[in-house]
Amino acid sequence: MLLRRTLAALWVLACVWLLIRTFLLRSAPPRVFGDAVELELVLLLGLTAPLSGVLILSFRWLPFTKWPFAGNDPRTILAIWFFFFASGCLQWFVIVPWIVHKWFDLYDYAVEKGRRQFGKHV
Repeated sequence: MLLRRTLAALWVLACVWLLIRTFLLRSAPPRVFGDAVELELVLLLGLTAPLSGVLILSFRWLPFTKWPFAGNDPRTILAIWFFFFASGCLQWFVIVPWIVHKWFDLYDYAVEKGRRQFGKHV
């Protein structure tokens, strides 16, 4: 349990660090800021993969031409970060624990069925 909480805290800390780093580099030269945004996107994609990749592919048909803010606007940076952060939280703190829990339930069921069928030595 302690390992799970430590890994969760490190994951959240890494995501928040990427957001803060990108905000701090907003006033940097355009090339440096562009590299910071690209690094943020790549690392967030890595931290939230594979669910964020699936969501990006499924949302690619949405028209983002109506988004009223520029790419270096804090609201745009925050919206992109929140998308990745929310998909990562859903994946790592809801879906994966649910799958692990169900797998252990299935394993317990199979062991109990085997014990009933073949005896207690299985």
